[in-house]
Amino acid sequence: MEKPDLYVVARFLDILYANGNPMRKMNLQMLVGLNYPRFMEYLEWLLQHGLVTIVKDEEGFERVSLSLKGVESYHRLVEWIRDLMKNIRI
Repeated sequence: MEKPDLYVVARFLDILYANGNPMRKMNLQMLVGLNYPRFMEYLEWLLQHGLVTIVKDEEGFERVSLSLKGVESYHRLVEWIRDLMKNIRI
């Protein structure tokens, strides 16, 4: 993916930050609201840029969580969007 939609990136960061715990990929996909192929493109982009990590839980499911860089990006991007666009839902 060459140019991701920053609102979609912000949704990923916002959902993961608000959840506070690693999320199963399927649950994250449903909340982000993307079809599976597009979700995977964004997830791969986020991984390549060090914003998220994936770990397997005790049941063998992959869970996605924010990295430290992802938390920092959340504070910069999501809070900037909220401040600038006051009543716009991310």
